[in-house]
Amino acid sequence: MNTTLFLALLPSHDNRRIMTEKILSCETKRSPLARIQWSHTNDLHIILGAINNVRENDFRNVALALNMVSQSSPLMANVEEIGGFGNAIVLKIGPHQQLLNIHKKMNQKLIQTTQNLYQFDTRNRFLPQLVVGRVHNLQVLNQQHKQQLLGLVEEQFRGYSFLIQQAALVRKLPEKSYPAYQSVQLYTLAGSK
Repeated sequence: MNTTLFLALLPSHDNRRIMTEKILSCETKRSPLARIQWSHTNDLHIILGAINNVRENDFRNVALALNMVSQSSPLMANVEEIGGFGNAIVLKIGPHQQLLNIHKKMNQKLIQTTQNLYQFDTRNRFLPQLVVGRVHNLQVLNQQHKQQLLGLVEEQFRGYSFLIQQAALVRKLPEKSYPAYQSVQLYTLAGSK
C-alpha cells in the first residue's frame, strides 16, 4: 500500500507542552457552537514537504535520503500570522526563507538519492505552518464566530517563538486515531550556527 510521508520540524518537548496549554486555554473560551478537534501534543509540527505515493518497502530509503536534514542548525521559529486554511486553524511560521532553504535542499537530496523516484509535492506554494486544530462544522459558523475563534487563537499565539531542535519523517495514521501522526524516523538538528 502506498502512503504519503511528511518531513516535519518538531518544536521542542517543552514548547509542545506550552502550545498544548495555549490550545487548552482556547478550548475553555471558545463558543460551544464550534466543534473543534484540537491537535494532539505529539501532532504539533511544521511540514516542510509531503512525499506522495511512497511504497512501504521504500520508507527506509526515503528516511536515509532525508538524513542530511540533521546537518541543519537548530532554529527559533516564530508565529508570524494566525489564520484559517480550509477547516484548519493554522499558525503561519517563519523565518520563511530559512525554512524554504531547508525544504529545497531536502527535496534535491530526496530526488538525487531516490533517482527521481520520489520528491516533495510542489503543486502548492511552500507555506510553513503548524495546525493547532480543525473545525468540523465550519459551514454552520457565521463570520462573527469564525473571527472570535481566530481571535482566541491569536490572543494565545501572537508573537510566540519556539525552539526547533528536531525533525521527523512522519506518516498520517488512519482517521479517528489520536495522535494522528506517527514518526517513521527522527533526526536531531546538529549543524553549527
